[in-house]
Amino acid sequence: MVEWIICCIFEENKNKTIIMKANARKAFNKLKKLGCPVKEWYNDERGHFWIDGEEEGAGEWLDYWNNDLSFGSDQLNSILNSNGLYWEWENSVIGHVHDA
Repeated sequence: MVEWIICCIFEENKNKTIIMKANARKAFNKLKKLGCPVKEWYNDERGHFWIDGEEEGAGEWLDYWNNDLSFGSDQLNSILNSNGLYWEWENSVIGHVHDA
């Protein structure tokens, strides 16, 4: 059974509902609390959420051009793996998070 969490986002007077599986929401919240530049999609076609590689501080988590971080930091991968998730690059800026 999949557990889902529904969040409502109010942006420019428009209600947008974001549905994220509980394991993804748990990882998202933990990463955000630690300062990882995570962002939410308005649907799950490209993964549960994404990581912004251009935001300040992103270089602590992932860096496409750095051989040491091109596969993500140990902390990023540990948090995702412990929640049954993994991430992959869409391009040199955006990392998508998916179910493992």
